[in-house]
This record gives sequence, structure tokens and C-alpha cells, in this order.
Amino acid sequence: MIIKRNRTPSSYIGRALYLYFLGLSTRNVAKAMFCFRKVKRSHVAIWKWIQKYHPRKILSKRKRISEFIIDETLLKVGFEFI
Repeated sequence: MIIKRNRTPSSYIGRALYLYFLGLSTRNVAKAMFCFRKVKRSHVAIWKWIQKYHPRKILSKRKRISEFIIDETLLKVGFEFI
């Protein structure tokens, strides 16, 4: 049985991914990890974690939208304003 060594515990990786998916950039996630946990990782390492653990997109048929709800908006469709 081969066990791959992880330099960073999975709990720290999970927190870094959480911060990234909240909207922080990879560089800001690296800074936050260093400030709060004293774990120094590069933004490239965080980017690789994102590529490795990002949920895969499910391929499905596109659904057509049958109706729209528009509030106080003027739309131009072709030559008509709706």
C-alpha cells in the first residue's frame, strides 16, 4: 500500500479552499493562512489544490428558459421595445 505524503494537513487545505470559494484570490488565501495559522504556502500550491479538489462539472442537457420575470426594465427585441 502506497501512502502519499501530504505536507499540509487536510484541515488546512479545506480551510484554504473555503476561503478561495468565498471570493479571495489565491495570493490573499496564502496570506490569510500565514497570518492565522502560520502555515506558509505559495499561491501556486493553493491553485494546485483548487485544480485537484474542485468539484467536477456535471455534463447535462441545457434547459431552455420558457419565461422571464422582468421588473421595470425596457428590452429591445428585434425592432420592438417590450
